[in-house]
Amino acid sequence: MEHPPNISSLPTPTHGRLNVTYADYGREPNENGTTPALLLMPGMFSSRYVGICLHTIAEKWGVRVLVVDRPGMGNSTDVPLSQRVSTWIETVPRLLAHLDIQHVSLASHSAGTIYLFNTLYYCRDILYPEKPMVSLLAPWVDPAKSGITSMKMAQYIPTPAFKLWNRIPRLFLANDGSATATSGAMIAKLSASFPSKSGDDQAKNRLYIAQNYGLDLDQQKEIDSLMMQGVFKENTVGSNSEAMQCLRKEPDTWGKCEDYEAFVRELVELERGRGGAPLKVRVFFAESDSMIGKKGQDYVEQCWHQMADGDLGAIEFDSRVVSGTDHDSLVPSAEVWESIFKEVQRVEDDSSL
Repeated sequence: MEHPPNISSLPTPTHGRLNVTYADYGREPNENGTTPALLLMPGMFSSRYVGICLHTIAEKWGVRVLVVDRPGMGNSTDVPLSQRVSTWIETVPRLLAHLDIQHVSLASHSAGTIYLFNTLYYCRDILYPEKPMVSLLAPWVDPAKSGITSMKMAQYIPTPAFKLWNRIPRLFLANDGSATATSGAMIAKLSASFPSKSGDDQAKNRLYIAQNYGLDLDQQKEIDSLMMQGVFKENTVGSNSEAMQCLRKEPDTWGKCEDYEAFVRELVELERGRGGAPLKVRVFFAESDSMIGKKGQDYVEQCWHQMADGDLGAIEFDSRVVSGTDHDSLVPSAEVWESIFKEVQRVEDDSSL
């Protein structure tokens, strides 16, 4: 695992020089540059440190995982909400060129969905030609579509209050012990109507990792603690804009995916025009998700199944519910990442045929 120096993007008509921080986890690149790579876009409040919990699993599966701090997180320069998506789209190809990486698979969690969809649309050529693949963990859903009470309540929070949003987790999550639990937990706490998953299932995941990846329980707890400390020792002001973005407090901040249904239709047409290997879209839903609920899950699946069965053509869509997980515990789930890394590893196998 390595933490390369920051990179900077050149000034443009809309912004000055920007700092970008990132981390590189999992398998180190081999000499011939064929180590399969995955670009992860984590949820709200999550910085590059979230990848620490995936390092050992990715290393064993031979996959390189990149996690980039979005604007206002870590030491990445903050930008206005209206420029978050465009700045991200500008950053991705520059980062990959900086690392001499030609192709990646994509994955996202929660709020990262917005950034994955825009990356998929604007930077489609960065996906592996032989096996283009994206994975979405607990994808974010517009509160108007999910109907979640706590999300609707949060939309009524006055906009000025979000200037302090990034300070709240320091108070409520200081003893939580998991940096992955920050993606939307504070919004969910506005409503007590949704049960959270028992700690028994998370304990089972920790035990599985200990048995199969050599990290004992004490090491995993220490990693979680260090992740939390790392996130909140650095800048988290970007989460203020991202909370407003997810709650649609300002219009036109979701880029090409303002409407998921329209986005999927356009993506299907673009993929048909590209030809070549079909784009594989995999979605992992939590068994209990207080952020999007069952209605939000149904909405996401309907977006991809809006055409007649088999008529997606250039896109292969698959979804599954991961038992024993909630919105945030999907992130450290070994079951989920084994499934994803197995597919990513096959990219290299297919390209060598």
